[in-house]
Amino acid sequence: MEIAQNQKEGPVLLLLTSVQCLHTREPPAPAPLTRTAPQERWLDVKLNHFDASNTATFRMRYYYNDQFTRQNSNIVIFVGGEWEISPGWAQTGLAYELASRTGSGLFYTEHRYYGSTRPTADTQLTNLRFLNVDQALGDLAQFIQYIKSDRYEGGKFKNASVGLVGCSYAGSMATWMRLAYPHLVNAVFSDSGPLHAQEDFPEYLEVITEALRSQGSEACLASVAEAVQRMVELLATDDGAAQISTMFNTCAPIRANATLDITTFFWYGITETFAYLVQYATPGDIARACDVITNNAVVDPVQRLANWINNEPWTQPCIEPRYDEVLVKHMNYSYDAPDTTMRLWTYQTCVEYGWYQSTTSLRQPFLSTVPLEYFHQMCKDFFSADINESLLRAGIHRTNLFYGGFNIPDYVVSVAGGIDPWSPMGPNTTHSRPLAPVYFVPEISHCRAIRPSNDSETEILRDAKLSVLRHMEYYITGGDSTQSAAHSVMITPLITVYMIALCFML
Repeated sequence: MEIAQNQKEGPVLLLLTSVQCLHTREPPAPAPLTRTAPQERWLDVKLNHFDASNTATFRMRYYYNDQFTRQNSNIVIFVGGEWEISPGWAQTGLAYELASRTGSGLFYTEHRYYGSTRPTADTQLTNLRFLNVDQALGDLAQFIQYIKSDRYEGGKFKNASVGLVGCSYAGSMATWMRLAYPHLVNAVFSDSGPLHAQEDFPEYLEVITEALRSQGSEACLASVAEAVQRMVELLATDDGAAQISTMFNTCAPIRANATLDITTFFWYGITETFAYLVQYATPGDIARACDVITNNAVVDPVQRLANWINNEPWTQPCIEPRYDEVLVKHMNYSYDAPDTTMRLWTYQTCVEYGWYQSTTSLRQPFLSTVPLEYFHQMCKDFFSADINESLLRAGIHRTNLFYGGFNIPDYVVSVAGGIDPWSPMGPNTTHSRPLAPVYFVPEISHCRAIRPSNDSETEILRDAKLSVLRHMEYYITGGDSTQSAAHSVMITPLITVYMIALCFML
């Protein structure tokens, strides 16, 4: 049953808290391209799609923009990920352009457990058993079936083709929908979607390292490495720990040699600050950060690093170094708790994906400050001793077995950014096929290709977006002579981007 509610307007929410990590924010939407206000609506969906005897349901929220609809319209769905959805992405972006080109109703769906889509009373462990990608894809399948039925607006979408658009984990979901429900999904565009689940993900910091080198400088990277080395030495003594606490404005004094606290400081305060810098970088961001980190007017490299860290929005109002405090915040079972989103996403990583951004690689400047074991401990402490390494590894094996890792289904178009730290877990040009093209765009970070085509940092990115639109339009609307011609010219941008990518990597 669908329930319509009044439109809620307001700014796009950036889910920044004192302890955010792993990726738990809605991609910031550009300015709306239309004043047409999307309608906030709700649909009752099954709690358990894999047990016919379980008739429990919950309300799933979505936004609907009917600006381009007509009789026998198509459907474009912007897939929500591990965040609370807001109206912006139903008013702008590449999904909006695709809806315009294909005469589609534009929908934006909210992932179960996130935002206002709450299947259970709270988020205690027993209530999280229905939080997994299988059930989330089941929600999308039921949603598509409903939108294509006679019950929705008199059957306007009954004969519709369906295109999905998603970025990051939502891009993974969109790809996997095409694999799991090919009879419901005609075409997919995935921007920056990781496909290969992996327990330890040291490549994340390796990409950050290369981004600091290429868009900053070798001196910037050397200064960070020197600062971290000195910080590790200082944190071994009481006086040194007090000095670091003052320099980096921690919420409480760091205790010397307190392993979990020191790792928490480096994770939330240092490596995650660099993660947000690079993962969401726009032109000039990394260079400006490196200007502060290499400022010769400040002699001490630790102080230079602190000067930059302390002015970043995600370290405000202070850096929390106390692991016990982090634990308390993430064991709050209320959906309205400040760190609920992080709790929920951490659970998914603990049982399905891993993707832990450790410092186990030697090709990064943060030494061994954030070991893989820290994340193992987090899974057990946030949830239960049963959420352990054995369960994690079994879940990762299952994810890759069920969804095929880097094997991309037909009619899926993917984009990867050259400085996106998530790119090692997603497809690249070696996985590209004529019916599943992959565009690699140098110098671009995470989720930049879902933005409007005229909002592109480089000409290469704009060309890739236009090629994505042509692919998707052809896959959704079918082949008349005009669309076939459009389809035939799409290969050239792919080859161009691929060759430029090779030059970039060399």
